[in-house]
Amino acid sequence: MQKLFGFVALIGLFLCTGTTTASAGQADARATALGENCKPKKIEIYKQSIGGSGEIIYRVTCDVPKTVGEKPSSPTPDSLLVSCVQSLCSPLRPVISEKK
Repeated sequence: MQKLFGFVALIGLFLCTGTTTASAGQADARATALGENCKPKKIEIYKQSIGGSGEIIYRVTCDVPKTVGEKPSSPTPDSLLVSCVQSLCSPLRPVISEKK
């Protein structure tokens, strides 16, 4: 019985170490946003997937200066989606934050 438990524990440990998840953190997403001229105000997880091709998508809210004068006809993007796979992050696209 003990040999069976040891074997099952060994197989479980092997399977757990074989999976890969995205290891990039908010600091990596922040650095990517700064490279895209976005001074981060808030960073939150937008979407996360785990497994062999683990990916985390962060939504970085940018600190956009207020404009004076006429209101633009269309709202301007004030957030940036940043995709991180392993320890590499890249910008996806600018988005407009939802107003609550």
